[in-house]
Amino acid sequence: MTFRSSGGDVEVEINWKPFFIDPATKAVGEDYMAYNKRRWGGDGWTSSLPGKREGRKFKQWKIWPNTLHASRLIHKAGVVGGWELQHKAKAIVFRSIYEDGDNVSELETLLKLAAELGIPDAKNYLTSDEDTVLVQKQAREASRMGISGVPFFVVYNSAEDGREPVTMSGAQPPKAILECIKQLANA
Repeated sequence: MTFRSSGGDVEVEINWKPFFIDPATKAVGEDYMAYNKRRWGGDGWTSSLPGKREGRKFKQWKIWPNTLHASRLIHKAGVVGGWELQHKAKAIVFRSIYEDGDNVSELETLLKLAAELGIPDAKNYLTSDEDTVLVQKQAREASRMGISGVPFFVVYNSAEDGREPVTMSGAQPPKAILECIKQLANA
């Protein structure tokens, strides 16, 4: 995607990395309310989700999924179609969980999403262990970096000029992210 800045056009790539809120979630997922009651005493925390402010209802969120294999699918989308397909995959997985009420812990659901994305040979990939260790390693790296929740943004200029990346924790308004990109582009 391209943004205009005072220094000219800026190309932006969005790369999604895995993060497991609860790596101990059952492999088949868990009932949404039972999980929330056990873990946090209820689901009141969901009232602060940024999507709710944007009109998303999250009404169909029925399962707290184990997202290991959904994260593998998102990773594979990046391999197959670059950051743009990976970004689309993340959106489709979110829609599937929160709006369609699907269980992305299940192979059947992931195969449906892979077909929607046009990912070739998805069944062989998803029934194998390919990229499982990689995805788990990336999720552990996020935890070691001190990331304890999502979303978490690491924004950097790909020019090797020694500038430190800018990090932002929690949901950010699009305006804040755009301002960050502009500052890095113009620095």
